[in-house]
Amino acid sequence: MLLLAAVAPLILAVLAGASCGVLKLFPNPEAAIATLNRFCLYLAFPALIFAGVYEADLAVAASPGFVAATLLPSVVLLGLVALLSRGVEPDARAALGIGSMLGNIAYLGIPISAALVGPQAVGLASVSAALHIVFSIPLGSWVLLRWGRPARGDGTGASKPLSAIVRQPLVWSPILAVLARLLLPSAVVDPVLPPAEWIGAAASPVALVMIGLYLHTHRREIVRLRWADAALIGAKLVVLPTLAFVAAWLGLRQGWLTNDAARVVVVQAAMPTAITAFALAEEYRVGRAPLVRGIVAGTLVFLLGFWALGPVLHTFL
Repeated sequence: MLLLAAVAPLILAVLAGASCGVLKLFPNPEAAIATLNRFCLYLAFPALIFAGVYEADLAVAASPGFVAATLLPSVVLLGLVALLSRGVEPDARAALGIGSMLGNIAYLGIPISAALVGPQAVGLASVSAALHIVFSIPLGSWVLLRWGRPARGDGTGASKPLSAIVRQPLVWSPILAVLARLLLPSAVVDPVLPPAEWIGAAASPVALVMIGLYLHTHRREIVRLRWADAALIGAKLVVLPTLAFVAAWLGLRQGWLTNDAARVVVVQAAMPTAITAFALAEEYRVGRAPLVRGIVAGTLVFLLGFWALGPVLHTFL
């Protein structure tokens, strides 16, 4: 029931966006998609990430075992994708790179961790989300721009990936949150958190409406899954959780992780591709259609296979 409660708003928001397209509420759907995306990418998502990372438990985040088990599977997976996708079309390769490592670790991952591991896992799941964000947003943005570079002919960002990343607030928001936590007194930052959380709360709903509008506007080009889309779904929902399970099992056996921490590592790795990946793709016009197909189809596949995750966690971890 908790899974349905978490996923139902996602589905309804996407349907609302598609309905806007059906009813022709926006005279220029492409302009509407770009505007909604700018709001998410430059304001709502950075605010959400800043508040989430600032409030995370840095003592847990500093645990070497937890950091390694959380991040190393993504590093290994990205290396495998880099080696095995050299012949893939640049747009699809860029989507595969960022989509396989950037999961829905906050909107779905935190409540599902609480459901499968217990309410005591919320803190660990929040720290895991912060670690994923700090690591995956800058690296995923670079992968998106670098690997998708041949697909771009307008010279607006992909030709200089590092300069484009430096200008992206989504990249700086987790870094600024960590610096604020370490260097500034709480009296300075605390007044900023309520508005940041309030604005950030709009990020996922608005992004989902945008995806629904995109689905309707580009329905002809995304109606059929390609083999690269299947590779993205498999990498995100099978390969990454498997790598995370191995890392969690080894960490548990070596005494570097508690049972709860090991389970949270696996749950967070098993989440489908995040909406944030599409927001970045839309901004840079790289990998948009493959990521929409990967997000929508991957979430549906996740719903079908989610029920096996709990027994696996409690049997082996």
